[in-house]
Amino acid sequence: MRIGRIALIAAVLVFPAWAAAAPGDGEGTLAGLQGQQPVFCHGVYALCIKAPCTETVAYDSATGAYSIDQAVCSCEVLKGWSMGPAKMSCSSRAPVTQRGRTYIVSTYSNAFNQTALNGLSNTLSCDRTTWAWCYGSPCVVDKDDTSKATCTCPLETSKMSTLGGNCRQNACNGLWSAALPAADTYANNTFASYMATNHTDVPSNPPAQACMAQ
Repeated sequence: MRIGRIALIAAVLVFPAWAAAAPGDGEGTLAGLQGQQPVFCHGVYALCIKAPCTETVAYDSATGAYSIDQAVCSCEVLKGWSMGPAKMSCSSRAPVTQRGRTYIVSTYSNAFNQTALNGLSNTLSCDRTTWAWCYGSPCVVDKDDTSKATCTCPLETSKMSTLGGNCRQNACNGLWSAALPAADTYANNTFASYMATNHTDVPSNPPAQACMAQ
């Protein structure tokens, strides 16, 4: 699937209740992170923090109304430690196969954070823009490339931080899986602290640093 800016879905889209959300200002995402203790699990998960996304258009045939409050994002499939929403147990985050397709959940880890040696990603921050909040969202693993997954994520509009965009400021014009800056900092620090305290034998990247001005 080619990830661009807009995709049209001429149907009423129905998603699991735990994934549904109306477009917001991002504040609810921070409250959801800080208000409940995240659950740390070891297993297969989708990591979307640098994923490019495409808006999806829903049409309600009963009312004739169109809406854009979700996106599909092209995420990476990883195996290891990740943190997810308090309402989702480790068993509920385990991969599920139905009708030949494998479904997983988008959670968070520091796997893509840049260090002095690994050449990975730093954090790009953007002023008010639309972004996708993929934490806890449902994903389907690609049939042809099992290292990739497509995740359905609610949209937010506010300042945001992402590991996507390769630190290019003009990448803020695109649509990325991201987080409110305060939520991004909280997730980075919480994951790094948990790993340093509980799994010192497992390599884990430190919190990502900000991109240099370009």
